[in-house]
Amino acid sequence: MKKHLLLALLCAFGLQTAQAADPGHYGIICYHDIIDTSKPEDAGAVRRQYFPQTLTADRLIAHFNWLRDNGYTPVSWQQIKDARAGKAKLPNKPVLLTFDDGYLSFYNTAYPILKAFNYPAVYALITSWLEIPADGRIQYDDTTSLPRSAFVTWEQVREMQASGLIEIASHTHDLHHGIKGNPGGSQFAAVFPGHYQNGRYETPEEYRKRIYNDLKASRDTITRRTGIKPEVLVWPYGQFTLTSVDIARDVGFQSDLTLSDETLNPIGKQSVGRMLADQESSLERLQSYLSGKRFQLPHQRAVYVKLDELYHPDPVQQDKNYNKLIQRMFQLGANAVYLQAVTDENKDGTADAAYFPNRHLPLKADLFSQVAWQIRTRSNAEVRAWMPMLAFDLGSGYEYLTDSRTGKPTARAVKRLSPFNAKNRKAINEIYEDLSFNSRFNGLAFGDDGFITEYEAPNHGSDAQKTDALIGFSKELTESVLKYSFNGRDNMTTVRGILPEAVMPSEKPTPLAQNLAKFAQAYNQASVTAPAASEQQFSGLLQNLKATGIPAQKLIVNLQARQPDGSVLLDSDTLAARIMQARKDRFTGIAYSTDGFTGNQPDLKTVKPVFAIR
Repeated sequence: MKKHLLLALLCAFGLQTAQAADPGHYGIICYHDIIDTSKPEDAGAVRRQYFPQTLTADRLIAHFNWLRDNGYTPVSWQQIKDARAGKAKLPNKPVLLTFDDGYLSFYNTAYPILKAFNYPAVYALITSWLEIPADGRIQYDDTTSLPRSAFVTWEQVREMQASGLIEIASHTHDLHHGIKGNPGGSQFAAVFPGHYQNGRYETPEEYRKRIYNDLKASRDTITRRTGIKPEVLVWPYGQFTLTSVDIARDVGFQSDLTLSDETLNPIGKQSVGRMLADQESSLERLQSYLSGKRFQLPHQRAVYVKLDELYHPDPVQQDKNYNKLIQRMFQLGANAVYLQAVTDENKDGTADAAYFPNRHLPLKADLFSQVAWQIRTRSNAEVRAWMPMLAFDLGSGYEYLTDSRTGKPTARAVKRLSPFNAKNRKAINEIYEDLSFNSRFNGLAFGDDGFITEYEAPNHGSDAQKTDALIGFSKELTESVLKYSFNGRDNMTTVRGILPEAVMPSEKPTPLAQNLAKFAQAYNQASVTAPAASEQQFSGLLQNLKATGIPAQKLIVNLQARQPDGSVLLDSDTLAARIMQARKDRFTGIAYSTDGFTGNQPDLKTVKPVFAIR
């Protein structure tokens, strides 16, 4: 390392001091490859690699100087453990430093810098890579292989571990790659379930066994090679499921690290998030994260999308529809898509088939997984699975809600399963669980079918009690999804649809077991259906919503632009005007249902200027 690089260790950077973090919380910074550009590349040495998260040594030193000069104290994993156990307190403004993947650059470049600052760190190793013979190659990704010499040796690992500065963690044995996740070829992180190969998905039992065997192999390898059992697991790409976390605990890992950086970590939390750092990570971004002041976009623009409009028996036409949807979602500028996961084949308003494999409904087409992933990765929008709560037609043998006065289904109401029947509840939970096993998405958009009329289920209490029962059932469904969902609770946003009749004031309110104030507390947001009524009636709805005093960020104004059969209720100009009206009334969450992406309905040029937020 050249003289000017060593002198950089003493440089200070003059950003305004960051706000002191809550002493009960700590931040974690995730680093990967560290390149010393002051050194020439030696002939015959491993060619310098530049990975997506590569930092120069100068940049790493800048980060460390900023931490020191702003009062932050890098702590060891042992200090975190002692604080959890009540044996000691963490210093003011604690931060944990972590380095992933096991690059040789950590030993040659990052480790000397850590020693110069006397900063401890966690070093996460992919054990299968380190078990490759010295003259072998490591498959880094689908297109890149690297020589084994690009990574540390076990002898170097033991040396760093013996220094007392470096805690060795597992980065799994062989989960640092993608797997085929559906017939469409979507590549998911290997830690996720539903590996699709040889024309079928793996089973939940096969998934649990695959993850258990991998994590155990990694922990056993580190124990055998270093003599110390690792306690920390670092998830590849920061991705995980709650099932994989449970398996990690069974294997012996007491804590796991992700890449969720929305908040700092409470001391007692076992699954903890990190801020991913790269060459472009500014000191201002460090300050924002460590002071607990990460910026979050206050506005949401959501669109309800029906896979019915994408599906076509002709695969050529279906592919054209698919490309239209992905392109339109990108152009529209929405940051959330509520994507239909089930379908109503007989057009009676009740789900009787699905777009994902499951145990109870016929599979119309295996589309949801691929489309949801492509919207996330190509359209840059989060996906909520748009699902009914009760409106499933599972055939005979199930109990459906009926009007107690007639013993028949309630007139002018969609057919719904009773949430008070144990068999019904089990079936619906299994449908939701199967959805999350086979698909990656960011949340649930419950439809507005979660209602119970005054004369339905009269033996189950008052309207308020029925409301609470349905909220409890939706929580149950969310827990079923969380078993396999994308990155646990931090990535599971819940939105509950509510009928306008339950919102508008009336001298004689219609009991529907729906309550806006309770929904605002129970879910991230409540989606209020705004019918295609007159402008005056729409204004009245907005004023009633404002009068509730419920914070705007808890509400989604869902403009009903089309009928379920696709016929237009609001033309493009009227829809754009309604969006502007909601914006002027300071509603931050606006959606419309549904988008006619195959026929440009609503017209993109008309709606985008008032709807898009990106």
